[in-house]
Amino acid sequence: MLTLEYSNDIKAPPGSVWGVIVDFQHYGEWNPFVTRCESELQPGASIAMRVNMGPFSLDQTEQVTRVEPETLFEYRMYPVGSLLYSRRQHRVAALATGGTRYTSYFELRGWLSPVVALCMGYFLRRGFKQMTAAIQHRAELLHAKPG
Repeated sequence: MLTLEYSNDIKAPPGSVWGVIVDFQHYGEWNPFVTRCESELQPGASIAMRVNMGPFSLDQTEQVTRVEPETLFEYRMYPVGSLLYSRRQHRVAALATGGTRYTSYFELRGWLSPVVALCMGYFLRRGFKQMTAAIQHRAELLHAKPG
């Protein structure tokens, strides 16, 4: 089992942060972890990604399970049924300051999860942490642009 959770307070409103998360066509411009992404924002849709694992990249397809605009985007993967499965969430919450708390959440479960965590845990930790920082940077940059 592997659970990763990273949070950043972002100096941009929730709508701006959400806009970065769901602007899949531009992931390659700013996202060091998920360098390509294609999906529709609806439960049941596929989400196809290229994930940078450091020494190699993985193409993977997962399934969108929840979409709550400007609040939650979740997708899951079941590559070998109950032997290995994951849940990924992007959580967006308004702060009293007018900014946003963004939380990146990932869990890997199933009988094979300890093996995958041992082999790929370092790259997953690094990637999710880099992506969390990149979402903050991108949202603040776009929010600060005039017009």
